[in-house]
Amino acid sequence: MSNREQRSTTARVGLFGGTFDPVHFGHLRPAVELAEAYKLDTLYLLPNHRPVHRGPASASTERRIAMLHLAIEAIPNLAIDAREALRDKPSYTFDTLSEIRAEQPAATLLFFLGLDAFAKYDTWHNWEEILEMANLVVVDRPNAQHSDFSTDLLARQRRSVGEVIIDGRCGVIEQCDVTQLEISATDIRRRIAKNLSVRFLLPATVSEYISAQSLYKARHPSK
Repeated sequence: MSNREQRSTTARVGLFGGTFDPVHFGHLRPAVELAEAYKLDTLYLLPNHRPVHRGPASASTERRIAMLHLAIEAIPNLAIDAREALRDKPSYTFDTLSEIRAEQPAATLLFFLGLDAFAKYDTWHNWEEILEMANLVVVDRPNAQHSDFSTDLLARQRRSVGEVIIDGRCGVIEQCDVTQLEISATDIRRRIAKNLSVRFLLPATVSEYISAQSLYKARHPSK
């Protein structure tokens, strides 16, 4: 089999992590664009259980996963991988990628992260080994800037492999632009706590679920 034929039959798998508390259009629109731009067979949304760099989520793991299922049920190429959410310990990207690489040894793995996260990439657990298993796609974020480390890492990567496309190799780092919707899960939770509308910020099915489950309501609502 030629290299070209091998690339055409190799699965292209994307991984898009987040707390999704709750999932909203600011998550979903970029996910759809990334799946299209990188011709992914599947883009997995990876809800985490105990984020290493953040505090605990407001909604339970089970409810955040339920909201994700509602949000993507009619969106082709998007799926959910709940392995991080089901770990009762801090979630490390290295552990997740190690498991997925073992399950899909021939797949081209693309891990998507925001520029704000990439600027702190040197603080990630086993960050160098991550590049031996997957490619990184850095998604530009409003007001986010490179750190000295991330600028140097990009420069070193380009000196090493040049301007290449992600075609099955590991260790490629790319930057990309997607439609940025300035929607915040924090703001959605605040609006719900104050009984304000969240219409057009997240899917109607998710909004209905939040209402039915009485999620994000203020514990001591003002009179």
